[in-house]
Amino acid sequence: MPFSRLFSALAVSGSLLVVVVLPAIAAHLPIGILTLASHAKLGESTAFPGLSVFDGERLVTEADGRLALRAGHSYITLGEKTEAELIQVDGGVHVDMNAGSVHFSSAASELVEVHTGDAIIRPASAQATQALVTLVGLKVLQITAEHGNLSFSYRDELRNLPEGQTYRIYLDARSEADTSASGTQPASAPGRLTYFIVGAGAAGGAAWGIEHALRSGNAPISPAKP
Repeated sequence: MPFSRLFSALAVSGSLLVVVVLPAIAAHLPIGILTLASHAKLGESTAFPGLSVFDGERLVTEADGRLALRAGHSYITLGEKTEAELIQVDGGVHVDMNAGSVHFSSAASELVEVHTGDAIIRPASAQATQALVTLVGLKVLQITAEHGNLSFSYRDELRNLPEGQTYRIYLDARSEADTSASGTQPASAPGRLTYFIVGAGAAGGAAWGIEHALRSGNAPISPAKP
């Protein structure tokens, strides 16, 4: 085989190798890095700061437990007795929460959305947003929009939740909402949802370990999955 033809064949083979290998490597890059871990598990193992979190991995906190992770320039914190799965989506992270509480601080133009049941909570715009989502009962959520408006969707219904308020949301309008609770203000509309403004939103970043997560932003990165 002439040298020029051999060189061309090798060049084509090399380019094909790059095309095949690069997507495979990208598929195993972590979604985020744990920056705080106490009484918690990543998958079936004990969680500790510096561990990589990959697509589809399950995070669990015990009583008095806490987990925080950095995903891009955004931060996600799980409170005690929380079960969640992280899924990578275009532009950010999808948090599938089965129990407990999730606090997120999303950077501008980075998506962090929390899904529980058929409800999805996400920033209403591309601006930096902070919020706390708690599953307080069967089909009952409490959401604090600390900074930035939130978009709340449930099946075919959509609501805008302005910042600075805490909302108690009943996903079934026939649920027995406690309308006599002191300080509640009805903010419901026709449909499946019933929700109340139960108080002003508090900046809970420090209480949720966000300051610690920010200070721990240079935690060592555990190896990517082979």
